[in-house]
Amino acid sequence: MGWLAVVYSLFLVGMGRWISGRRGADLGAFYNARRQAHWVWVGLSMIGTAISGLTFLSLPGAVRQDGWTYLQVLLGYLVGYTLVASVLLPQYYRLSQASIYEYFRHRLGPRAEKVAAIIFLVSRLIASSVRLYLALVVLQLFFPQVPFPLLGLFSLMLIYGYAERGGTGTIIYTDVFQTLLFLGAAIFTLGYVLSAEVWEAFQVPKIIEVSSSARHYFWKDFLGGVLLAFTMTGLDQDQMQKSLSMSDVSAAQRMLMLYAGLLVPVKLLFLVLGSALWAYVEVEGCAVPARSDQLYAYLAKEVFPFWIGALFVIGLVSSTFSSVDGALVALTTVTLRNLFPPGRENLFLKRVVFIGWLLLSWGVTVYFHYFPPERYALDTFLKLGSYTYGPLLGLFFFSLIVRRLLEGMDKRVPAVVLGSFGVAVGMEHFLGMELGYGVIVWVAGWVVAGLTIMNWIWGRVK
Repeated sequence: MGWLAVVYSLFLVGMGRWISGRRGADLGAFYNARRQAHWVWVGLSMIGTAISGLTFLSLPGAVRQDGWTYLQVLLGYLVGYTLVASVLLPQYYRLSQASIYEYFRHRLGPRAEKVAAIIFLVSRLIASSVRLYLALVVLQLFFPQVPFPLLGLFSLMLIYGYAERGGTGTIIYTDVFQTLLFLGAAIFTLGYVLSAEVWEAFQVPKIIEVSSSARHYFWKDFLGGVLLAFTMTGLDQDQMQKSLSMSDVSAAQRMLMLYAGLLVPVKLLFLVLGSALWAYVEVEGCAVPARSDQLYAYLAKEVFPFWIGALFVIGLVSSTFSSVDGALVALTTVTLRNLFPPGRENLFLKRVVFIGWLLLSWGVTVYFHYFPPERYALDTFLKLGSYTYGPLLGLFFFSLIVRRLLEGMDKRVPAVVLGSFGVAVGMEHFLGMELGYGVIVWVAGWVVAGLTIMNWIWGRVK
């Protein structure tokens, strides 16, 4: 079945280059599709960006350990997306052109802009590498003769082949196509495994966790979901870059509400699939892989008929490419718009920066191969996001509290943010706190406190 992944990937490259030829390959198309995209297509493509191989593999596997408690996070997501649409999008359309971190330049100064950009670059590099790592671990089962580093480099070069030229103007449409493919793969797999015997063994696991000492206590997950959605979507260039591709803010708000409305049933589909796969294993007496992340892949390769396995491979490649391509476009955009001097962007520099991030992503992915996460990858991804996006959330809340920084304070923002982050992490470990995904609130609170105190002290000194 490995050859199907190669054929599909080459088809996607051809499709992407055809779209970029029609839609354009200049910087305007790369950054925001010249703000000519239709909100329905963008909303559908956002599903592909959000799902990735993490959901395709890790979410079904995690059902045995965590049940459907992920729905608690999703409920928080709905609130978070509503806040993004009503609070953030109007600000971005007023103050930003290509990168959302231009907002911080207007509100807190150029140093704050660069701090926000660097936090995003580190966060997105790690997150996209975790996603790619998990998918490649499974794809290597179908390419056992290909070394992992070579398989990773080949996959990233395929993404380069269709995403580098047209950027956002291309991946909006390729991601819609890929979204339909991996959703189709999940639906057909679910239809196949749900026999009468599996229906009898199928059980809806725990959804709401009421124990306050539990790792997935409802209010921790719900509040974490609100703030993860607000930051990992609303303060994340990868997600919001497509949101800047429409002609006006009202179209962008309609798009985000469509996206939010579709995301919950899509995630629920994969939770149901996870319960069905575990019931299938119980009924059929199949062996269970050591890592829950590999349950779906193991069944597709060793147990299911060829056509289900083929759908799995295409779905996995689609979900992975549709998330990693957007990450590389966003990393390139933020580097050019927020870190380089104004007016220096050009197509050659864009290509060099894109390749640079591609190679860095490959390096971090290979690192995860040799030093894999201890827990299943979805949990690792969300926990890392809670830590790395906490400072971004703190910066944003501080920008709402303080109308403007005192003169000279801008230069001290990087040190204060870094110091506050260090204090937050140190105190969490010193006190032995188990905050779950709600750690994002803890980190953001320390950043706001640090910036507020420093601004107050600077005002007294001045």
